[in-house]
Amino acid sequence: MRVESLTGPVILSLIIATVFQLIPTSGVWIFWRPNFLLLVVIAWILYIPDRFGIGFAAMVGLLADTLFRTTLGHYVLVFAVCGTIAYLLSRWLMYLSMFHRAILIFIITICAELIQAMLFSIWDVPFALNYSPTVAAFAALSWPIVDLLISRVQVRRP
Repeated sequence: MRVESLTGPVILSLIIATVFQLIPTSGVWIFWRPNFLLLVVIAWILYIPDRFGIGFAAMVGLLADTLFRTTLGHYVLVFAVCGTIAYLLSRWLMYLSMFHRAILIFIITICAELIQAMLFSIWDVPFALNYSPTVAAFAALSWPIVDLLISRVQVRRP
């Protein structure tokens, strides 16, 4: 059995997510943008949990820490917790419809926002939770595109 390397598609998807994450926005829109890196990480974990797991989520969280200039470990913790939730539910989610997976992404994004608020409150940094439902809704609306793109790469595997 030949194992196909997914290094290229994973790196390409992370680069695209990083570009979408770093596109400059102004005004209130900056608070409504979903975390595209988190969505891509969750998609890889859901589709190939045997190869991508909590360690992968933590490594991308470390990348997010350097990109967003946060305290080292901030996004590592957020991505690891959200990756753990996705990893634990990955076997069941393949049988759910796109709508139900989008609801799960909504819940995971709310969880990520709450973890970030907790971490920022530990460091006495103000963090507005009033945008969290909107961020989660935009993440759920963005999920079908991310899901379809990652599933196309996953379907081509032998």
